[in-house]
Amino acid sequence: MADSAVGDTVLDLGCVGAPNPYLRGKRVVGYDRQDMGVRPPYTEHIVGDVFEIDDRLANQRFDTVIGGEVIEHVERPFELLQMLRRHIVPCGRLVLSTPNVLSFPMVLTEYALLNRFYYTDEHVFAYSPRWVWRLLERSGFAAVKMLGCGICGPFALWIPAPACLSFQVIYVATPPLRRSSSAATRPGGCSRRAARRTS
Repeated sequence: MADSAVGDTVLDLGCVGAPNPYLRGKRVVGYDRQDMGVRPPYTEHIVGDVFEIDDRLANQRFDTVIGGEVIEHVERPFELLQMLRRHIVPCGRLVLSTPNVLSFPMVLTEYALLNRFYYTDEHVFAYSPRWVWRLLERSGFAAVKMLGCGICGPFALWIPAPACLSFQVIYVATPPLRRSSSAATRPGGCSRRAARRTS
């Protein structure tokens, strides 16, 4: 997920369970309901519920917001995504990951209605790639790309697979682009001024 991050400032949601060591060289703010203190590469850690982000972050905006394995735990995903959009600079990115309900072997448990596997009480929803795309679009994002993480095979070995069949999928999206009349624009119509972090 760190490879998909852009810019110098990152907000990492739900980071306590799996802090990301690959975000070095950026100003990284961790946000979670649990406290982990401040440790590299994180420069700040905020404790709070995800739906308190507007209050906790005030007018802060980031080049990249990362939400690894967060969206499936949230009962109001549209509200959360719309809130996150307000904290991303124009030309910034939202990077999400979530399990794929169509992956092998999860899809077999769906067909067989097996509740013993891949049916944790911590997950409120399960998503397929198409419907994450829809969720992002309806929340005001433009879909950029979808990356598959592969299938977890025997002995915890990850087997390459297309995104539609991968156990976990990473989604990279951008907020709506604001056209600039300036001649100094980035690819995709983003102005250099708009691409800077604002707060």
